[in-house]
Amino acid sequence: MSEELQNLQQELAKCQKENEQKSEFLSMIAHQLRTPLTGIKWTLKMLVDGDLGNLNEEQRTIVRKGHESSEQLVELLQELILANQSEAWDFQYTLAQTPLEPLVDDIITEFLLEARSRNITIKTEHENEDTNIHTDQSKLRIVLQNLIENGIKYTPEGGNIIIHTSNDSSHIIITVSDNGIGIPNTDHEQIFSKFFRASNAESRHAHGTGLGLFTAKKIIQKLGGTITFTSKEGDGTVFTITLPKKSLHE
Repeated sequence: MSEELQNLQQELAKCQKENEQKSEFLSMIAHQLRTPLTGIKWTLKMLVDGDLGNLNEEQRTIVRKGHESSEQLVELLQELILANQSEAWDFQYTLAQTPLEPLVDDIITEFLLEARSRNITIKTEHENEDTNIHTDQSKLRIVLQNLIENGIKYTPEGGNIIIHTSNDSSHIIITVSDNGIGIPNTDHEQIFSKFFRASNAESRHAHGTGLGLFTAKKIIQKLGGTITFTSKEGDGTVFTITLPKKSLHE
């Protein structure tokens, strides 16, 4: 191999590593900002709705403007996160032994305030304790965040989201189910396509990139697993993730 070619390969590897580091940094900052901003948004919403006491009209107008501004910031941040995640599946994966149940429980805490503000219950069902999986924790976190966030977004007030984990000798299974608006049959074949959004999702929420499920599938495939779903419009959705306990990419 010529020296010029070796130098070129080294430069390409260096650029790729720098891009990955920038993406990881952006993802970390975005996620750290999203949780407090979401908390501020829903606290202001509770004030506007009178859940924390009565406001006069002038106070309500000021708080409503604050809520609208915080909502725009959260949406902008979410767009940034999804745009970054859409490339994350193609980056280098760092594999390590990961306790599954604490990871799932930790992710859920990020969404409790938003769920409670809409009277949505999030439940966990862990069939087995101390289940470990050899995987990239940060990438699996992206997938579960997307599924839980979609569940909250497309489930009416008073609904339920259930995250169930189980395992056999070689695989772990995670299901995320809700009793939300469901996915129309005509959209099933395209639901994991890039930039695609289900027709009833678009009518319910105008904003969205259509990158979340596309990214989730790419990441799960990269980890050697599968992601499938069952859904009926108006009757909820169940996503099922199956992953090998020991990564196929070692």
